[in-house]
Formats: sequence, C-alpha cells, structure tokens
Amino acid sequence: AQKLTKGLVIKMKEKVKFAFHILTHPFDGFYDMKREKKGSLAMALLLFLLTIVTQILSKQMMAFLFNPDKFAPFDVIFEINKLLILFVVFCIANWSVTTLMQGEGTFKDIVMTTGYACLPMVLIPLPVAIISNIAAYTEEIYLTTANTVAVIWFGVLLFIGIMTVHQYSLSRMVGTTVVTVVAMMAIIFLLIINLLSISGVNAASNPYKQSGPYGTNCTWYAWKMAYEKAGVT
Repeated sequence: AQKLTKGLVIKMKEKVKFAFHILTHPFDGFYDMKREKKGSLAMALLLFLLTIVTQILSKQMMAFLFNPDKFAPFDVIFEINKLLILFVVFCIANWSVTTLMQGEGTFKDIVMTTGYACLPMVLIPLPVAIISNIAAYTEEIYLTTANTVAVIWFGVLLFIGIMTVHQYSLSRMVGTTVVTVVAMMAIIFLLIINLLSISGVNAASNPYKQSGPYGTNCTWYAWKMAYEKAGVT
C-alpha cells in the first residue's frame, strides 16, 4: 500500500511539474505533449475544473470595494455552465476547422492544450481576490493588472499550444483562429435557436394536469381555452 501511494505521489508530482513546464516553456512543453506523449488528459481536465472553482471563489472572495455586486445573488450553476459551454464549443469548433485545414492535432490534443493553458487562471485570480480584502482603493490598478496578466497568459499559452499541436505557421494560425471564432459563434447561435425552439414547444404544451380533486382542473381548462383562442400561455 505504501509503495502504491508513493508511486501515485511521484506520478502526480511529475504531472504537476510538466504543467509548470508548459507554463514557462510553452513551445517545448506542447511539443513534448504532442510528440513525446507527455502530460495527461486527466490532468488537463483537472486544471479546467480548478479554473471553474477558482473563478467562482475569486468572485465571491473579492472585496466589496472592488466588486460592488459581491452581495448580489450569484448563480453558481450559470457560471459553471458558461465556462463549460465555452470550453466544449471551442474544442469542437477548433477541431472542426483544423480538420479541414490539415491540422495534425487530434480532438484529445485540443482538449489537453486548452486544459493546460488554463493554469494561469488557476494560479492568479484567487490570490488577487484574497489580497483585495486588505488592499486600498488606490491599489485597484495592481489587482486589475494581475487579473489581466492571467487572461493574457492563458491566451498566449492557448495560441502557442494550438499552433504547436497542429504544426501551423504563425500566419496560418492567425487565420485558423479567426475561423475558429466564427465557428464558435455559429455553434452558439445554433444552440440558442434550438433552446428557443424547445422552449417554444414546451410553451405550446399544457403544463397543468387535466384532472383535479373535484373533476377537471380549472387551471388546465383556462390555459387550454386561452391557448386555443390566442395561441399564448
């Protein structure tokens, strides 16, 4: 049992070490991930999961001085779904585009690249939120700069990673990025249309039970008559 535990600890240390290797040496790190099969899908997904957790905690822990909406209702499910949808849509869009543009990366490569690129978003926002509770209002520029650095660092890592796993030149990568963004917008648009269509179908079906304790449910009957006459709920 001790040997097994020790082995798992060593493997985990190697995975964490490789993630920081990508953080500081993205070209070498993503090349090793693609060609030497280093890194793991599980670690990439863990980093993305930690990004979601960090984003939620940082918004809740940011001082009221820098976050006026701190005590407003916060929809955790919406925040999780938003980040999850962006992650999935980007991976699908990039895979679709790069498949047509002779990219060498697989869908797994894209998912791993995106996950590893999230590391700055894990490391920076939460400490910034904690520090904000002892910071003065005049120091807001430093907090904003730190969070901006995290986003830019993430973007640079993602750009370099996608370019490396697909073996693209800089110019080809720029073009692919533009097409990927357009593809993401198209996918999101189609998702919204489908959701609206589903909502419309649900709205067209009577949500109330026909039978009540004393016979026909009056609410059901009123809804039925209103829908038949006006076509609305």
